[in-house]
Amino acid sequence: MLWSRAGNKTKGIKNGSDSDAQLAERLKQRDEHAFLQLYDQHQRCVYRFLMHMTGSVPTAEELTQEVFVVILDAICAGKMEQFDPERGTLEGYLLGIARNLARREGRRMRRFLSLESVVETSEWNRHFERLCGESRTWDTSTALAVRLELKLLYRAILELPEHYRAAVVLCSFQQKSYHEAAAILQCTEGTIASRMNRAKVLLTGKLRRSATNEVVASAN
Repeated sequence: MLWSRAGNKTKGIKNGSDSDAQLAERLKQRDEHAFLQLYDQHQRCVYRFLMHMTGSVPTAEELTQEVFVVILDAICAGKMEQFDPERGTLEGYLLGIARNLARREGRRMRRFLSLESVVETSEWNRHFERLCGESRTWDTSTALAVRLELKLLYRAILELPEHYRAAVVLCSFQQKSYHEAAAILQCTEGTIASRMNRAKVLLTGKLRRSATNEVVASAN
């Protein structure tokens, strides 16, 4: 693949001032530094999405790299023209690719892995410690209880049907608006709202059953 080295690498990556349209145009011109900028700006978001969708840190890491390989292949094949900045963002474009890869991986494995690998990561622990810091009234027993509840919630989310789980991850974890999530999942905002409402009902039921099972297990 022939890359153009036009532009300043440091400015392209650190400044990050390019609009999606400008960055996409540079990618179409096979600007090497544009690809590095794309990776630098969006790799973490793609990884976090895949981590919550698959429940596996190694799988998320592998699929994150694959997302950007797909972009490289699209650039080589001249298919970056398929991205239209007037219809969505580059981040949304990448997350759409990530979702398709996660769905394929789920079909291949027939099931998603346990979230134990996710909830024990340094990133998850930092998030939990931040929650503890914000809740100064928590004692040790309360903090342990909250940690268990979060694990149960994550596990319940992982067990949701894929289309519900994708909506929850985008709108709750990635903090996307219904409009942005609809663009990524290629459906209407009303569909996103419906999926979120249904997901909340399913999660409530799962968490109640989990709580009941915990009580029974403790009694035995």
